[in-house]
Amino acid sequence: MRRYLDFARFLRRFRVSDQTFLIAVAVLIGVVVGFGTYVFEWMLKGAELFFFHLLPAWLGRGRHALVLAPALGGILLAPFILAFPKEATEDGVPATMVAVALRNGFMKWSQALLRMVMSALTLGSGGSAGSEGPIIQIGSALASGIGQTLRVSGNRLRIIAACGAAAGLASIFNAPIAGVLFALEVVLGEFNVSSFSPIVIASVVATAFSRGFLHEESLLHLPFHESFRAAEIPFYALLGVAAGIVSVVFTKAMHGMEHFFHHRVGGPRALKPALGGLVVGLIGLGCPEVFGYSYEPILRAINGEMLLTTLALLVVLKVVATAFTLGSGGSGGVLCPSLFIGATLGSLLGGLFQQVFPGLVLSPGAYGVVGMGAFLGAVVQAPMMAIIMVFELTNEYTVILPMMAACIIAALVHKGLVRGSIYTLGLARKGIDINAGREMGILSSLTVQDIMEPEVVTLPVTASYDDVLQKLMKSNGNYVYVVDEKGSLEGVISFTDLKEFVFEEGLEEGLKGLVLAKDLANKELVFVTPAETLASSLNKFSFIDMEQLPVVEVNGSRRLRGVITRSRLLKAYQQEMQKRLLMQPMDQPEESTTRQSTAKQPWSLAKTGFKSSSAISG
Repeated sequence: MRRYLDFARFLRRFRVSDQTFLIAVAVLIGVVVGFGTYVFEWMLKGAELFFFHLLPAWLGRGRHALVLAPALGGILLAPFILAFPKEATEDGVPATMVAVALRNGFMKWSQALLRMVMSALTLGSGGSAGSEGPIIQIGSALASGIGQTLRVSGNRLRIIAACGAAAGLASIFNAPIAGVLFALEVVLGEFNVSSFSPIVIASVVATAFSRGFLHEESLLHLPFHESFRAAEIPFYALLGVAAGIVSVVFTKAMHGMEHFFHHRVGGPRALKPALGGLVVGLIGLGCPEVFGYSYEPILRAINGEMLLTTLALLVVLKVVATAFTLGSGGSGGVLCPSLFIGATLGSLLGGLFQQVFPGLVLSPGAYGVVGMGAFLGAVVQAPMMAIIMVFELTNEYTVILPMMAACIIAALVHKGLVRGSIYTLGLARKGIDINAGREMGILSSLTVQDIMEPEVVTLPVTASYDDVLQKLMKSNGNYVYVVDEKGSLEGVISFTDLKEFVFEEGLEEGLKGLVLAKDLANKELVFVTPAETLASSLNKFSFIDMEQLPVVEVNGSRRLRGVITRSRLLKAYQQEMQKRLLMQPMDQPEESTTRQSTAKQPWSLAKTGFKSSSAISG
């Protein structure tokens, strides 16, 4: 740690620019994450050796012993789930996206080690998942730790965490460009020069480290495929549509199985991965291709070494096995299963097209390559990253044009059927909207009940005009709420509504005794409930010209419980932001306090009706 701090002081002493500082840190991140990937790969190989070689030899039951391997791997996860109940469930890419979007890239060092061990147990025992999701979280946690050690704060820590994600994906897939695009498209969700340069450097350094110690060539060595014909474009378009539809099934199966294990399956949570592993073991007994994260079944599918019936069966069983592995609480990613499903689906359709049009379809295997990109791009809603990743994995350029078309079509089909990727949909179920930005994500974590004011000015529906006027004059606010004898909200009266009567000579005297509160009240109400999020409340503020909203019960009675104001909502946001910023060290020498506080003000909320606190009343 002392050396890191000396390094930071050295850079500051010579007034190194912010961009140069980030690039220097990116080099360090590339080396550290590359070494972390090397360690993780050996942990995976060691776990695989134990579960698939040593364990069957000890049990002496041959292939049938493999059924118990994923279940045993799930059992070994139990101590970690019990010891770290929160961290154990923050798995892979979604956890990294939340840290970058809502916590300024702050992650704990311990997350890297925990994810290494849990993922090695899950994947090494045959769990149907990928190693790329864990390594993205591992890389981000290592990078975030480096940033915190160097006392980096604010937006720079977000960029540094994204550098770790890019370095992790690039090193494990030997795909530096895909790592960069994944970090920008998925993790950061934005493209700009300040983040692009360090992310590229981290990805390049980590890939160079990986090629020196792990693998020098592409992971998938494929035979040369003949160039496609223009007449095949409709077939590739159909593949894109099919990939989009199956990606929706895969996404819903994943989230449905997670909900099933979380809400429907009883028993200790720590033992649920063992139950999911047992199901995977039973599937693998008849179809061992679903085990683990191997690329061998992908190569066999693309090379035409499988029957069409086998390919169709593998598409279904891989979806089921992955859903049980990750839905039950296993640790792993979805990129490798997506490549598997896309390859088998594409090879299946390519084989069918060739049987129907034998003189037109040149190579069914080419459809398998395109299927990988189309399915992956649809699942993660990042078609550009998917195109580049498959190209880097296979070095297959002959199918780049149909790949581009199929990826875009698949992503559009998925988006038309499901609003979000497999990552953002899972976060949305937890009330976190990454696409809405950091401000809306933070507001989604707070509810109306947290900030509502129970004291509210009310009048019965039978109150006279004079009573209404006196109540408004004596109260501090600008609103009076009209309720019936049961306390249910009937309408609202603002001081603005009475202006025309107050300043019109003779009209006010004529109203006395004739007009009641129920006649003056505005009955077109916009209200919120105690359990509603502040993000939803903010949206309601944006389309009404009021400084406060009534809070009513949710049982249909509309019984008035209190009010929330714009000012309280903004104050709650600022307090939550300060609370989250206190979780990480501040970097005063690099960036002044004034600049930091200004940059973190939620001025983007003005687009949805927010005003500065000095301009808010009521």
